[in-house]
Amino acid sequence: MTAAWPAAIDALEPVSLEEINATAALQTRTDRKYLLPPETWSIALASLEAAPRVLEIDGQRRFRYESVYYDTPELDSYRDAARRRPQRFKVRTRHYLDTGARAVEVKLRSRTGETVKHRDWFDASASSWMGPGLPPQARGFVEAFPQTASAVDALSESLTTSYERVTLLLPDARVTVDSDVRGRNVRDEEVGFGRSLIVETKSVSRAGSVDRALWALGVRPAKVSKYCTALAALRPDLPSNRWTRTLRDHLTVPQPA
Repeated sequence: MTAAWPAAIDALEPVSLEEINATAALQTRTDRKYLLPPETWSIALASLEAAPRVLEIDGQRRFRYESVYYDTPELDSYRDAARRRPQRFKVRTRHYLDTGARAVEVKLRSRTGETVKHRDWFDASASSWMGPGLPPQARGFVEAFPQTASAVDALSESLTTSYERVTLLLPDARVTVDSDVRGRNVRDEEVGFGRSLIVETKSVSRAGSVDRALWALGVRPAKVSKYCTALAALRPDLPSNRWTRTLRDHLTVPQPA
């Protein structure tokens, strides 16, 4: 009998953060995202010839994340993604809730479709990160990229996402599995993905064993962005045709008061 997710992670061999960083940083990568129920993911995981190893830190294998996304008043970052502009960016800060670590990330998409993520770490107090604008510690880092430098003064908090993540390492890919995914805007309105898992495979180019296992079960890559789909669900006036199926099938949209 297939062990249910997330209980299945208890049976996996651990891998350290240092080894993941050394062997599978994959900062330039091809990402494939899938939305599926835990039961289907458990079947796919059990079908793999080589069992993955799971990231373990201080005996813990499931980690809570909170990301704050920053956009212009016109939501240029969102709109460029909705319109499939070949060159676009996302700016976010990430809080690793279980360790207290914080980072700023700039994600850039190239004309060839590759995602390049740049990250800088901060040992910052909580108070220094408060406020609607880009945190002072992050400003210089964001300004260093031509694609985002001109937007720095206009960037302000637009959405906060939270979720729980398990990270797996295979010979041909790194895989993240996110559950209890939620998005919250600056008015504290919230939307969630319910029971759906967001499984993301990260490989240099070709599909890996996890991709093939999911395809064999009829699961195909989904158009999903935590930032864009959550914001679209909270803002029906925004262009969102790109994520119509995801919005319809996976997001729990808040009801009007």
